[in-house]
Amino acid sequence: MKKLLTVVVLLLAVLYLPAAIIEIETVEKRSFKVNEEVTFKLTGWAEKDVKLTSGTVDVQLSDSGMTKLGKPQTFDFSKGNPQTFTAKLTRPGFILATPRQLKTVDGKTVNWQKKSPPIHGGAAVEPEKITAGGERPADFDKFWADGIKAYQNAKVEVTPEPGHKMEGYKVFRIKVDFIDNSGLIDGFLSIPEKPGKYPAVVAVPGAGVGQIRPLPMWHHDGLAINLMMNVHPFATKLSGKQQAKSYNDYNNKFPEKRYFIRNAENRDEYVYRKVWLAFNRAIDYVASLKEFDGKHLAITGNSQGGGTALAVGSMNKHVSCIIASVPALCDHAGWKAGRRPGWPLLNKNLKGKADAAAAYFDGAFFADNIKVPVLVSVGYVDPVCSPSSVYAAYNRIKSSKKIYPAYRGTHTNEPEFFPMTKEFLKQEFSK
Repeated sequence: MKKLLTVVVLLLAVLYLPAAIIEIETVEKRSFKVNEEVTFKLTGWAEKDVKLTSGTVDVQLSDSGMTKLGKPQTFDFSKGNPQTFTAKLTRPGFILATPRQLKTVDGKTVNWQKKSPPIHGGAAVEPEKITAGGERPADFDKFWADGIKAYQNAKVEVTPEPGHKMEGYKVFRIKVDFIDNSGLIDGFLSIPEKPGKYPAVVAVPGAGVGQIRPLPMWHHDGLAINLMMNVHPFATKLSGKQQAKSYNDYNNKFPEKRYFIRNAENRDEYVYRKVWLAFNRAIDYVASLKEFDGKHLAITGNSQGGGTALAVGSMNKHVSCIIASVPALCDHAGWKAGRRPGWPLLNKNLKGKADAAAAYFDGAFFADNIKVPVLVSVGYVDPVCSPSSVYAAYNRIKSSKKIYPAYRGTHTNEPEFFPMTKEFLKQEFSK
C-alpha cells in the first residue's frame, strides 16, 4: 500500500510540473552593500496555491546579467519548498538569479510558466555607484548641437484629424519632415477646446508597432496639450491592423528586419539621430502654440520612449520635467565592465561594428545635460533594459531626480508607478 501511494504521488508530481511556476525573490526588499550576503527565496508552484513536492531546478547566478557567478546550483523540491540561498557581489551591480532547468523525478526536462510573477530574482548592490561602461565622446555636445541647428527650420505640418474624437479636445495630425527628405515622423497633437493656457505632455511609444491613439502615456489632473509621435518614417494609421502592416513592410526592407539596429554603425544615419532631432523640432512647435502656458512641458516614455525622453529632454530648452520608465538605449558599452547593456544590445547584435557610433546615442551621456526634474523607473529583473544600464544613466543626472525600484519588475510599467507619475506631474505643473 505504501509503495502504491508513493507511485501515485510521483505521478501527480509529473502531472503538475509541466504547468509549474518558479519564483525567485530576495527576502528583503532593499539595496545591499558590496560584499553583503543577499538571501534569496526559491519557491516552486505546481499550480496556484499548490507547492511542488518533487523535481529539481538549476539556478544560475550572474553579476549584472552578464558575468556568471560560479556554476548553476541545483535545488531539489523534495527537500523543501521554499528554499533559500545566498549570494554577494564584490562591486556595485545587480545579482540576477535565473532558473535554467526544471526536471521531473525521472530526470525529464519540462517547461514552466514564464508569466507573472517573474521567474527571475534580482538584487541591487550599491546601484547608486554604478558608472557607465564607456567614455563620453569629446564632440558629443557639438554633434547634437549641430543637429538641433540644422533642424530648427524643419517643416512641421499640422492638419485636422477627423479619424479621432476626444471629448474636450481638438485632434490634429502632426508630422515633421527629415531635412534630407528621407522620411518623417508622424503622430497626433491634441489641444483643449476650451480657450486658455495649458501645460503640455509629450509621449513617446516603446519599440515596436507604435501608438495609434492620441493619448498621453500617463495622465494627470486637468487638461493639457498632448503630443504623441511615433518613431517610424511612415504615416501613423488609424487602426492597429493597418499600423502593423506598415510596420512590418517597413522592417522587411532591411536585411536585419529590425529598424532599431539599421545603420547603427553610422552616427549620422542611425534611426534615432533624425527621429530625436525631429522630436525636438516638434516640441519647439508645441511651445510656440498660443494655448501653451509657456512654462510646463513634460516629455514621457517607456523603454525606447524612456530613452528618447532622456535624450530629447536633455536637449530641448522648453522641457520642464521628464518621466522615463525602464529607459532603453542606456550604457551601450556596459559590456566593457562585464554588465549587460541596455536595449537594443548594439554591441552584441552588430558584433562591435556600432561601438563608436553608439556612444552618441547613450542615455548615460545625455543625462549629463539634464537640468530638469526627472522620474525614472527600473525593473530589477528586466531582461530588456537591464537595471544596471538604467542606473548607469540615472546616476549621472545632476538635477532633482527620483527612481522607483521595482524589486520584482520586468520590462513593464508596474501598477505602483502610475500614481507616482500622476503625483509627479501634479507637483511639477503646479510650480
